[in-house]
Amino acid sequence: MSLIDKIFAETKSNNKIALMPFIMAGDPNIETTIKVLNVLDKSGSHMIELGVPYSDPLADGIVIQSSAQRALNKGFRINHLFSILENINLSIPIIIFCYFNLILHYGINNFIYKLYQLNVKGIIIPDLPVEETDEILILCQQYNIILNMLVSPVSTESRIKLIVEKTNGFIYLVSSTGVTGIRENFSDAIKDKIQIIRKYSNRPIVIGFGVSKPSHIKQIKAWGADGIIIGSACMQHISKSTEANKLDDFKNFINEMIQAI
Repeated sequence: MSLIDKIFAETKSNNKIALMPFIMAGDPNIETTIKVLNVLDKSGSHMIELGVPYSDPLADGIVIQSSAQRALNKGFRINHLFSILENINLSIPIIIFCYFNLILHYGINNFIYKLYQLNVKGIIIPDLPVEETDEILILCQQYNIILNMLVSPVSTESRIKLIVEKTNGFIYLVSSTGVTGIRENFSDAIKDKIQIIRKYSNRPIVIGFGVSKPSHIKQIKAWGADGIIIGSACMQHISKSTEANKLDDFKNFINEMIQAI
């Protein structure tokens, strides 16, 4: 059983769901990214999804796109990600969110091995079709890294079956069609997707895209999901924080989410 599987099992036994904040590496700068990672490590969060800035982020809404572009404009490159990982020592797992072209350019084997060397526990590749996962999945299994795969609100039952049979990690269930971004509410269709996934797999199910407030967490927990990812809301609160308040706005937001789980 992987460390991440153990975390999901523990949160479930305590009648909680796992909290996985997303942050973009390098925004507003590398120093702040390291500070935020350490804040999250001490906050009660269960895992961290660390995004790699990319110039054509197809799954991301305006908040995450802007975050990535700011980092790129300041010269952030893939080696800066590795530098961040080399300079942290966290008690909770890091999961990397990275578009496939960056991995391909670096070298698939080189990239996965580098993550292994840096103690990364999982990866999400949003633009990698399930039909093209075999090479990366073999490498991830070799290096004890979990490959977490996405199911969308429009995924057919046959495709969901294919996806859940491939992954060695959790199922990232996208809450709505379109891109990331804060939403007021979620469709009950997501509850139906959870039930379909459960027909074919007992892998943990994590809901992302739009989660931003305690009422969302309550609803998602009632539907039977195992975890939540909070991205755009995290980046908005980080952007409101300044050197003067030392990430206080972000800390307060995360504490609110911790209470909600």
